[in-house]
This record gives sequence, structure tokens and C-alpha cells, in this order.
Amino acid sequence: MIEVPFSRLAAILVLLTAVSGCAGSKPANYYILRSIQNPGLEVRAAGTQQDPAVGVGPVKIPEYLDRPQMVTMSAGNSLEFAEFDKWAEPLEKNLARILADNLSVLVPSERVCVFPWPKSMPVQYQVTLEVIHLEKMPDEKVILDASWNILRTDGEKMLAMKRSRLVVPVESGGFEAVASAESRAVEALSREIAAALRSLSGEPAPL
Repeated sequence: MIEVPFSRLAAILVLLTAVSGCAGSKPANYYILRSIQNPGLEVRAAGTQQDPAVGVGPVKIPEYLDRPQMVTMSAGNSLEFAEFDKWAEPLEKNLARILADNLSVLVPSERVCVFPWPKSMPVQYQVTLEVIHLEKMPDEKVILDASWNILRTDGEKMLAMKRSRLVVPVESGGFEAVASAESRAVEALSREIAAALRSLSGEPAPL
């Protein structure tokens, strides 16, 4: 009979436990925010030099949202972080990209870019956004609370400043429905910002 040293036996047991745990672990689900789901209801302009040039960003989110896990507000002031339901890309980047895509439809303009934009594309209006809350609440609703500004591209003149608080119902169970509700909240915010941009540029609302 071959005797196995205790230290080696312990290492083997730890390895087997780790392998067993990995084999039985639940796979993670990944989500993204989506842009406007009914583009047929909007008018997207064919890009021209007359379209307002819009730059989106910087976009800032709280540190507690700056993580892969999706966040839920539970009772009181406590937060829950979903272990197996995560954002497929950094939320800050996803939010900036979707906001820019929505504005390109709603303003409308093909000349919309995300910060940092190249010097070769000077923009007329800069939209900055600071998210205060973006999570599911205990009452099965999503809240998007954010402050946003519209500036001249030199950043020295404030053209518009507002805080928006949007509440959207979560239509079913699961985090896919939460991501859908948060996407609709971002769409509603995009509409507010687009209305302000159209007012500044003198453009009529899309049909």
C-alpha cells in the first residue's frame, strides 16, 4: 500500500472540491440597455451638414452602480447585488452609447458622437449626464434619477440644466424585465434631452 503524504492529500481534496464547485455553479446571465424599440414611430434624418452636431458625455454613475452586478434597492437603505445577473459591458459606457443612439433618432441627427470625440468632429452641443439612481425599487418599479446639462462645446456657456426623475414599471419577473424597464427609463430621459436640443437648435419635433 502506497502512503500519500498528508499535505499532498489535503491539496488534492481542495482541488477536487474546487472542481466540483465550478461544475455545479449556476451560469451568469448578461444584459444590456437597449435603444428605442420602435424606430418606425420616429423620423431619422439622412445625415446632412445642417444636422446639429451633438456630443454625449462625460456620463457619470455612482460607485455602487459601477460594477458588473445588477443592483436592486431592498427595504430601507440596503442594496442587493445580483450574483448571476450582470451587465454585459460597463454600465457607464452602455448608458452613454444608448443615449447617443436615442438622440440620433429623436433630435434627429446623424452627427451624434460619444465622449471623447475626435477633434476632427467639432460639436455644437455637449450633453453631460450624472446619474444619481438607476435601479429596481421594492415596489417593482425602476427609478432613473439624473442631472443633465447642455453646454456649448467650449464648455463655458450653460444652455440648459435639469434634473429628471423617471419611474417605470417592471412588467414581469426576472432581471431581463428589469433591463427592459431601465431601457425605457433611458428612452424617456432621452426624449426630454432631445426636446431641449430641438428647442435650442430651432428644429421641430419629429413626426
